[in-house]
Formats: sequence, C-alpha cells, structure tokens
Amino acid sequence: MDQFSSYVSADETVDLSKSLLNEDEGVCLSINKLHTGVVALNKRMRILPLISEFLSYGLRNNKISRHTAKTYAKNLTYFLAYLKKRPEFQNTSLDEAFLSVSKFVIEEYLAELRTTYNLSTATIRNRDATFQAFIHKFLYQEQEFRGAYIEQSPYENGLISGPVKQKLVISCSLDELTKLILQSSSERERLILQFIFDSGIRRSELQNITKQDIEDAIEFNSQKLIYHTTDMPVLSPYAPLSIQGVKGRHNNTKQRMTLVSRAVLNRIIKYHASPLYKKYSRKYSSLSETPAFFNAEGRPITPKGLSKLLDRLSERALKRGMLSKAMSPHKLRHGYAYDLLQSPDIGPTYVDRLAVVQKSLGHAFLSSTEIYTKIPLELYKTMTDSDGELLTKAEKMEHLVKKTQLKISIKDKK
Repeated sequence: MDQFSSYVSADETVDLSKSLLNEDEGVCLSINKLHTGVVALNKRMRILPLISEFLSYGLRNNKISRHTAKTYAKNLTYFLAYLKKRPEFQNTSLDEAFLSVSKFVIEEYLAELRTTYNLSTATIRNRDATFQAFIHKFLYQEQEFRGAYIEQSPYENGLISGPVKQKLVISCSLDELTKLILQSSSERERLILQFIFDSGIRRSELQNITKQDIEDAIEFNSQKLIYHTTDMPVLSPYAPLSIQGVKGRHNNTKQRMTLVSRAVLNRIIKYHASPLYKKYSRKYSSLSETPAFFNAEGRPITPKGLSKLLDRLSERALKRGMLSKAMSPHKLRHGYAYDLLQSPDIGPTYVDRLAVVQKSLGHAFLSSTEIYTKIPLELYKTMTDSDGELLTKAEKMEHLVKKTQLKISIKDKK
C-alpha cells in the first residue's frame, strides 16, 4: 500500500527561491511573500496535484480550517491507497484515479471500512462527506479559471453512506471521576481533571486557557448578585469562563462561554498561589500569555499530554478494580453535559438546561446536544444526596474539592 503525507501551510513564509520553477521563463518565486496552501505527497515525495489543489483552494479561500484540511488530506489519501490496489486504477498516475472513480467503487470502499476495519458509522460518514466535497463540489464544478475536471459525479443524489447510528454516550460519572482523581498524588493533576469535568472543555482547548481567563472568571464571581426573590446580595455559585475553541470556521478560533463552579475556581486560586505554579509562570510577561495550567516540566499542558495523564491514571484504577472502563478527556466532557442537565439551579426546565449545555459545549446545532437526553440509569445514582434530593452542579463540585484537594508544599516538583 502506498504511503502518503501532507503539509499544511497557513500564511507562512516559505523559501521558494531555489525552486526549479525559477528556471522557467517568466516564473519568479521568492521568500518575500506569504504562501497559503497544502501539499499532498506520495511515498516517492511526488506532489498529488488534484488533492493539493483542492485543499489549497479551500484553505486559501477560508472555506475550510487547517484542522479540516488535515482531516480531508488523510481521508483522501487513505482512499487513494485503496484505489491504487484495484486493477482498474493501477496504471493511473498520481491522484488521477479520482477522475474516473464510480459510485460502485466508493460503495465497495465504504463497505470494506465497515466490515473489514469495523469503523463506526460516524467515521464512515465523515469519509463519505470528504469524498463528496472533493469529487462533487470541486472536481465536478467549474472554477473561476478552469472548467470542470469530470463530466459526471457519483454524488449527484447526495451522500452514498447510510445514516449515522446514534449510540448512547459513554460518560464519566462523578463517582468515576472521584476514583480517577484519587489515583494521583499530585494536586495539580487532580485539579486539571476536575476542571475539565466542571468546564466541559475539549482536550485541545485546555492549553488555550490563560491566567487572565481565570482572573476574569474570579472577578465576576466576586460580584454579589440580587435575585428577584430576595433583596439580600448573594455570591453566584458559578462564573462564566471564556474559552478560545479550536473548531471555528475560516481558520478563526471560536470563542464561547462556559460555566465553572465557584469551588473549582477557589481550587485554582490556591494552585496559582503555590510556589510550584509561580516558579513556572514567572517567565511570562502578562496574564493573557500565562497558561492557567502547566505540565510536570513547567510547560503548557498539551492535548497529547492530557491524554497520557488520563491513560496512566485509568490504567492504575483498572488494575486496582476501582474502574470498569478507561477514562478519556472526552468522557469527562460528556460528564459535564450530564451534570449540567441535571442541575436544578441552571434552568427551570430540561429544555432550558439543554440550551445552556449547547452553548457551553460550543455545539452549532441543538441536535448535537440532544444525544445527552438518553441518560444511563447508573448516572442518577451519583446525582442525589443521602436524602434522595438532586444536588446542584456547584454542590457536587464543592463536595469533590473537599474530598480530593491536596496541599501543594514548597518541596513539590510536579
């Protein structure tokens, strides 16, 4: 099977002064201009022109993000590797196989993904949508300076794959979170896990949270509010936290607000006041540049580092028989959604709370949030107190802090 790779560049200065194209008359490439585009390569490091043109066009015109460009590149090169194995495409050069691919061939490929590789219907649908965007919306359509590459499209009747099967969300319950947290002897690690569960952020967004974001949330939480039922000012049990997301359109980050419990904010305040945090935060010139959380080496915690943390603690809990399944950052995010939906102080009705969850998670469509309406029975067991009363999200976070918080001494190194 051929191996492929791709390089994505968004407004980067690339040195093309030594390009062979400069030897052609009338062509002059230099390092003085910013270049935006994608180069997809085969195992012989030859450019795949159709894929590269498609992705470069989308990236350059802000039709897709860098993240989407990378996903499209992987999906298209996987399919191209499959096409190259078929007899009818073995003599095609580079990525020209896409110019004559039929609906039947695409159906066979999608069937192989389902039966041989056991991929989920959601993953297969994602691959199918990539092929539709490339073949039907790019190769089949005329562009500004060229005609269509193909005369017929296998996608004239829409997507080829079947509908996505809606599965019950596998979540992390509060009880499972507690057991997971107790596997770590580091207050920093314990805090990070509770923060993810309490805020509902994606694993890729944690590194974007700054000390300034936390300070802004603390400032809001310090303000006393007056409710319509009383004239006495009270402190809000939650504070809005600004999150710079990673799924914005047109290569822009998408900002949204989520709710963080006061108990978790107070836990972060103690972490930020520790010698350990101050040691690593000194090298940053402003609060808006200072990460809110560091890893054990004093660098901003990365998505990969966060996944390794949960893998390590999950493995420890599984060996000790405290958990029945491994936990991931996304399962903690699901746990946040369930927690918010069941908190009686978030909204008077279930529909109101569903809207809050949609905004907090950054879902563009309510249909994405409605998967949380199917709540497993075991989750209800961790939502009530000893008298059977529903606990609020804030109350549960406060209980968790009291149960798991550690002091950070001056001798702590991580």
